[in-house]
Amino acid sequence: MKPRWKIVLTVLATIFAFCNKPGPQFVPADEEFLRKPADRLTVDEMKKMRALVKTDYGDFTIGFHPDQAPQLCRNFIKLIEQGFYDQLTFHLIVPNYMIITGDPTGNGTGGPGYWLKLEINALPHRRGAVGMSHPPFSPDQLGSQFYVMLSQSFKESNAYPVFGYVERGMDVCDRIGEIKTNGAAGKPRPWTPQTAVKVRDIVLLVEESR
Repeated sequence: MKPRWKIVLTVLATIFAFCNKPGPQFVPADEEFLRKPADRLTVDEMKKMRALVKTDYGDFTIGFHPDQAPQLCRNFIKLIEQGFYDQLTFHLIVPNYMIITGDPTGNGTGGPGYWLKLEINALPHRRGAVGMSHPPFSPDQLGSQFYVMLSQSFKESNAYPVFGYVERGMDVCDRIGEIKTNGAAGKPRPWTPQTAVKVRDIVLLVEESR
């Protein structure tokens, strides 16, 4: 029987090796991959994808949860492939709580020209959650606007479904969330930022083959 100290060292070495095991690496999706229509992407393929969001304040990366939100993930990926989000602004910022972008009109009323049906799931609205936004009381008017939660939601709700989480770059989202706005009673629209921050580009990444 091994001495106790040797057993402890073996366990610690195993934990150290596991923690330092390199995770998957992601590279920009090539043309061959992008030729596949987004609506034909499988759940497994989408799990191996990421969205690199490049903004005026830095970059952040979104990981998808297509097992619970396949329609929302496919729609988001399709819009990225079309360059839909390029140069759009974060049109609504609730300081230290939520940031929203994805509206081509810049005032919270626009979308891609179509609506998606509400896709309810059990993904929590915790810090870093990324979900689809819609006009109040119109849950079937999901389109292109998406939000990032900067803190835990004070109200758990499936009405604004989550489809992914920020994996890297939450500090960038936090900086955007610190921008001054016109406040809750702002006119003509509340929480309008006083400084424009753009999504310069969103790049689709895929897990690198080993």
